[in-house]
Amino acid sequence: MNQPEYGVTLRPDGASVAFLLVHGFCAAPNEVASLGQFLAEKGISSYAVRIAGHETSPEDLSKTFRQEWYKSVSDGLDEVKSWNPEHLFVAGFSMGGALTLQLASSKDDIDGIVLISPAVRIFSTAAKFLPILKLFMKFKSIDLEKIQEVHGYDLQRTKYAKEPLSAYSEFLKMTKEVRSLMHKVSVPALIMQGTDDKTISPKNARIVYDSISSEIKEIHMIEGGEHVIPCHPTRSIAYSYIPPFIERAIASARE
Repeated sequence: MNQPEYGVTLRPDGASVAFLLVHGFCAAPNEVASLGQFLAEKGISSYAVRIAGHETSPEDLSKTFRQEWYKSVSDGLDEVKSWNPEHLFVAGFSMGGALTLQLASSKDDIDGIVLISPAVRIFSTAAKFLPILKLFMKFKSIDLEKIQEVHGYDLQRTKYAKEPLSAYSEFLKMTKEVRSLMHKVSVPALIMQGTDDKTISPKNARIVYDSISSEIKEIHMIEGGEHVIPCHPTRSIAYSYIPPFIERAIASARE
């Protein structure tokens, strides 16, 4: 088995259900730490994988490609599978949601997926000019303090203060590829997104819901929720949908 990227493991005694957790673009495993803790309190194990090029440096990320990001989560899934859980789930946030869909389109041993603010289509005028912009500008500066304040996040997370445009380009290519694969996703799916998401259009949740082939699928728009729900006060609302979804997915697997 390939050695997975460094991540965060929580394994309560006697856990029969395990999750792979996948963070978002230019961030780190602690972005989904609140979800891992929530699951642990429910007696569920989790492994929050670090995606290649993340939690290192923006320069490192600028040299990585979407195939390496996918390999990180695939290796992370193998790590969780090595624990031999009775039931295996994947939860992904934003770009991690897209990577989760990519995993679910080809893996047949996942019992269900949880998608939080899944990023599968970027509705941005600037994105159209990215091929030209990246020729003149290597990085985009990010005001992390302003983001924290404006969006009302009550939990801190690790995120780059400058983001490589080459990585943005890879991200956009990945979303296009994921959209072409979503019809292959048939596992139970729980999809959640905030109504006040200013980063990724709330339309993304509906795009995913309408595109996947899952017989069991739920969509919940979290009223007042911002993009990074795991770091926003509305996470308590979003997380409340997860335990009943797990039960429903497990019951379906047993049929």
